[in-house]
Amino acid sequence: STLDRSSAASDVYKRQDVLAGMEIEVTGSGPDGQRKLSGPIGLMGAMESEVELIQSCLVDAHPIEGPCPLVGGRLDGTDVLLAQCGVGKVNAALAASALVQNGASCIIFTGVAGAAGPDLDIGDVVVGNRFVQHDADGTAFDDPIGVVPGEPRSWQPDERLHTVLMGCAARVFDARRRVVSGTIASGDQFIGDPAKVRWIHDTFDALAVEMEGAALAQAASHLHVPFAVVRVLSDRADGTAVIDFPAFLAQAARHDRDLARAVVAELSGGVPAV
Repeated sequence: STLDRSSAASDVYKRQDVLAGMEIEVTGSGPDGQRKLSGPIGLMGAMESEVELIQSCLVDAHPIEGPCPLVGGRLDGTDVLLAQCGVGKVNAALAASALVQNGASCIIFTGVAGAAGPDLDIGDVVVGNRFVQHDADGTAFDDPIGVVPGEPRSWQPDERLHTVLMGCAARVFDARRRVVSGTIASGDQFIGDPAKVRWIHDTFDALAVEMEGAALAQAASHLHVPFAVVRVLSDRADGTAVIDFPAFLAQAARHDRDLARAVVAELSGGVPAV
């Protein structure tokens, strides 16, 4: 079903998310009391492989001018905005701003990451419940390592979106794969040193390491938009990876598509297409 943004019969609710410190506007619809987000759902991935299958499912897809490849359309009847942000923290922040400027009511990031948790395997899934920037160093200002001066120690996702992602990921991914909630560490570095991975895990209690999630979190906190991030672990961030990485990315892309459809259906009150 499409997002209901204009019905005069709909009551408007505003829920303050204590964890994220953001306000989510949702509209009530129907006798079941199902609440729907008030604008298009923002979807984001860093690489083309992480968004191309999602884009192939869009109806009435149309490009939107912006700092990154940005497309609007309908996914299973629901208005969405899809951004391919590119790799790195600045690109993620730019894409978040572009999504919000074009009316996104929330942002869901899907993609791959390196494993930082020693008990996690390639193919496991981490839904971020805390985001840190492992490459930030404000110790000259007596700030702890990982803190951007003037910013909080970490950022939290929207509670509702995090819960939806956890549930959808558990349904989408193979039962052999673990779906866990934990800290995601971001930095403008490709991590391939086992000692660095251990340091990131030990310092920040991180389960996954990548290059965009915490920047999205920081930008979202300033833009006052709810967000959540899910990552499939593609390697151990220690110089080793799956034997056939292109094949793994193709499989991950299918999971990204299926997860996006499940999340959009959950948020819009619809039924995921099969």
